[in-house]
Amino acid sequence: MMFSKKQIAYAAFILAVVFHFLFYFNAYGTAIDVFSNNVKYILAFASILLMAIVYLTTYWRFDFKEKASLTVFDLLVLCILVNMVRSLLQIDSAEGFKSFFRSSYMALSLFPVLFLLIGVNPRYFYSTNKVLTVYMVVVGLFSLFFLGYFELQIFLLMPIFYIILTVPLRTPLGRFYIILISASVLIVSMTNRAGILRILISYSILAAYYIIAYLKINKKLMITLVFLILMLPLAALFLAARGQSIFQMTLGENDRPYSQMDPYADTRTFLYQEVFQDLKVSKSFVFGKGLNAGYHSESFETFNRMVVEVGFLQILLKIGIVGFILYVTVIVAAIVKSLKKSRNTFMKSLGLLLASYIIMLFLENVVAYNLLNVIIWIVIGMCHSEELLVMNDNEIKTFFRLPYHLSHGLTR
Repeated sequence: MMFSKKQIAYAAFILAVVFHFLFYFNAYGTAIDVFSNNVKYILAFASILLMAIVYLTTYWRFDFKEKASLTVFDLLVLCILVNMVRSLLQIDSAEGFKSFFRSSYMALSLFPVLFLLIGVNPRYFYSTNKVLTVYMVVVGLFSLFFLGYFELQIFLLMPIFYIILTVPLRTPLGRFYIILISASVLIVSMTNRAGILRILISYSILAAYYIIAYLKINKKLMITLVFLILMLPLAALFLAARGQSIFQMTLGENDRPYSQMDPYADTRTFLYQEVFQDLKVSKSFVFGKGLNAGYHSESFETFNRMVVEVGFLQILLKIGIVGFILYVTVIVAAIVKSLKKSRNTFMKSLGLLLASYIIMLFLENVVAYNLLNVIIWIVIGMCHSEELLVMNDNEIKTFFRLPYHLSHGLTR
């Protein structure tokens, strides 16, 4: 092979990072004409193609020690590919193909799962964090010139939800920068409830990091608490089946017009009602409707709305309950491993991050080809990495700050 596995994987990752920046800068900032939709999506598909090469032609499975979880992950990838083919067979026009491939929410949407391959390899840990650090420093400073553009900064700096958790591994200067840029995002993007909530959750997990590190909380107790929290979405769905909306119970009855500036508006109940009704009518609960899935929405006055703002509903539409079970099973297995087997607090904090991601799937966390989903699947891979799990706090800090070939000798 002309290029190494690492070079191919990081070319894919950097292309995904560049695509994310261009996509959101064009969507929320000043559109750059030279970066047309065609150019942007070529970058995205090139990124996916490179990750597919790593998936199909390299020995990445050697880094994935737990065979049951590996099998589930392979089934998830197969499920996504089958639904990709289903979608292609349903499209009957050139315009349909164009819309399908030029959307982060359709053909591209579920392929961030392939970035698990980067996370599971401990040799990529330093480089992954280096790329994200450089991105956050450069784009964070760049975004200060565009604070007047509505919610642009929070989308450009989406990786901050993960970067916050790396605070204990960084130098004092790095910590100061993260806190400063976080404050900037919080101040100028208060209308983006999901983005603000992700940041607040990350800081809560950061607080939990220090509590866990100093109090040495029992692992069984921690796992029990996390899984009790993960039962909340199931409880909410049970209440919904009985005609009670958790969103209306929390925010009050939705008796006023929707406004993005209103933090108390219930913008989720009607989405659940419409998507569930569409899946019932089309008999698609089990296997979904394909990656090009849309749903009938009376609220938005369309018979085929392609984007739904709740990740859980998106996954149901695209790959059904079967696909959702596969998707969540890989994540839950990563949570269990990080909380049960990790000898360092950082990996435990990543397990808590994944638990919050599952909760947020039922509220927001739109499934799309962006850095939110790419980083989440890298984190899932990290939590499945035996080598990262067995490191102690000092060793993981060394791994974070030095390349693998230098740090590996120091931690052994």
